[in-house]
Amino acid sequence: MNYTIIGLQVLGILVFIGLMGIHRIEEGHIGVYYRGGALLKRTSEPGYNLMIPLITSYKNIQVTVQTDKVANIPVSEY
Repeated sequence: MNYTIIGLQVLGILVFIGLMGIHRIEEGHIGVYYRGGALLKRTSEPGYNLMIPLITSYKNIQVTVQTDKVANIPVSEY
């Protein structure tokens, strides 16, 4: 049995799983994290961040103020 090939395969799988933990939070957002459906206290700032893959999930939450402008609203008179 060739242990070098098995070792390289295991290393490749570990690197792949590790890369799954890298994620990007967009500018104007924060990252909130869930583990087992429970919201964690940890948040993260914009940029690239790390999390435990396959156990932890995240969502981008917008924290910037958004102003919408509505124009040309038809008004009916009775």
